[in-house]
Amino acid sequence: MNYGNMSDLGQNMLLRRQSSDLKASLTRLTNELASGERQNLGEHLRGDFAPLAGLERSLSRLDGFAQARADLTMRVTATQTSLSAIQGAISNFGTDLAAAASLEQPDVLEAKVAGASGKLSQVVSHLNSQVSGQFLFSGVATGQQPLLSGEEILSEVRGIASSATSVAEFLEQVSSWFDDAGGGFETLVYAGSSQTSAGVTISNARQIDLPIKADDAVFRAMLKEMAIASVVSEGLIATAPEEKRAVLSGVGQRLIASEQTLIGMQRDTGVTESLLAEADIADGVERGLLEAARSRITSADPFETASALEAVQFQIEALYVLTARTSQLRLSDYL
Repeated sequence: MNYGNMSDLGQNMLLRRQSSDLKASLTRLTNELASGERQNLGEHLRGDFAPLAGLERSLSRLDGFAQARADLTMRVTATQTSLSAIQGAISNFGTDLAAAASLEQPDVLEAKVAGASGKLSQVVSHLNSQVSGQFLFSGVATGQQPLLSGEEILSEVRGIASSATSVAEFLEQVSSWFDDAGGGFETLVYAGSSQTSAGVTISNARQIDLPIKADDAVFRAMLKEMAIASVVSEGLIATAPEEKRAVLSGVGQRLIASEQTLIGMQRDTGVTESLLAEADIADGVERGLLEAARSRITSADPFETASALEAVQFQIEALYVLTARTSQLRLSDYL
């Protein structure tokens, strides 16, 4: 380094600038060694941020998928819990009712059918379940409770019973009320949407639908049969003993069939849970690869950084020695 043609002030300013640059490099290298991350990516990448930006976009997309899966997993798990609870409410009820109706023991039959109204209310309560402020069985209208209470439904069915002149007429009217498009169930009981919840994208290649609603045929059938059993057990419509056994036997048989359909729903919901778990695993693998690629760009090699740090420290020491020597120069010594 030639200082021969420079004034004392120029030499002093040059030494101070070099000292400042070396101290900045020392700070940067120390931080890189401590954090493992490069402090000046622009210089390292020579201004080409496209590969890093692409990796960041891919990771952000995975973050979005992960959040969607987390929300959907909560919903699907709650749905499965509700379906299991509904099955628990009607489990063995249909079998017990059909078996009791086959016996000529009125007391046994009355004991079995007495819980029909309570089970109806339980099923309605589970269909009105919500998670994080969203109702599970309302279709796209997640902010709207799907069903009236069990007692309100029974009140409507009792009104039908009071106007019916026979059991056959009552059963026909109740079936129309629950099953027909534009019937009482659709217009008075179900307040959710006719549209199922929109599909949720959980990965680049998969979308999950939420098709179950409280107005599905299987739920209507359950509520209808339990409502019939409740009204018959309350004696709101006159029935001969054998006719009563026949009606309740039919209720039991149809509840057994409904339970089988419900088990199919639980199976399908379990498949959805498995798909979500598989997507989580695949996401973890992809995320690991992307983060490794990003790390190769942004991480500082510890051995390279340590070597550079040692070189800067040596340069600083040399500069201090040079500064000390130039500060001791005197014109008298030169002459």
